[in-house]
Amino acid sequence: MAWSVQAETFTTGDRQNTLIELYTSEGCSSCPPAEKYLNSLVKDPLLWKTTIPIALHVDYWDYLGWKDRFASPIHTQRQRQYARVNLQNTIYTPGFFVNGEPWRRGFFNSKPELSQAQPGKLLLTLNKNQINAEFLPKQVDASQQFSLTVAVVGMGLKTSIKAGENTGHSSSHEFVNLKYISKNSSNAKWSFTLPKYDQMDATRLALVAWVSKKGDPRPIQSVGGYIKP
Repeated sequence: MAWSVQAETFTTGDRQNTLIELYTSEGCSSCPPAEKYLNSLVKDPLLWKTTIPIALHVDYWDYLGWKDRFASPIHTQRQRQYARVNLQNTIYTPGFFVNGEPWRRGFFNSKPELSQAQPGKLLLTLNKNQINAEFLPKQVDASQQFSLTVAVVGMGLKTSIKAGENTGHSSSHEFVNLKYISKNSSNAKWSFTLPKYDQMDATRLALVAWVSKKGDPRPIQSVGGYIKP
């Protein structure tokens, strides 16, 4: 199946969208409930409007007997960056972050609160594998440099786990990061080509992107949407 045949545009308003990051692993017995919640956002009416989900599988549980095919040390590195900026002593799964802040999903708190911040607009165009993007901050600081991260996420992914803590479990995954790339900019404009990636038998692909200050993993603004086949 061919993806992104024609140019598509993803845009935000000035108000900050809600980027929900889940750090997870197929080798972690505590992760399936968290993944079930993230998967449920497929039916959320606010999906891609204000809610931008992404699942980043970490590799530090692979030694337990099951190697997660979606895991990447890049995801682990990003979670460690969050631990540093949020003064956390350890990293763990499942781990939720909402706009870069740790979030524990309590029994009655099924959704994070919407941000009231108005950082500015993020505009992004995908044309085949070419990315063109611009961030228009509400408050302009000529000395501030920004970083744009663009992720291709896979939907409808399934795994039959045959070893480790989840032996015998058949897992279903949505919003799984398949590939992401980060680029810095001194003028909040970007133009680059997405690298090749494995679709991992995804039934559908989506694009998730966020802009942050250079050197700081916390997102300022985020955007997402399905990639048209």
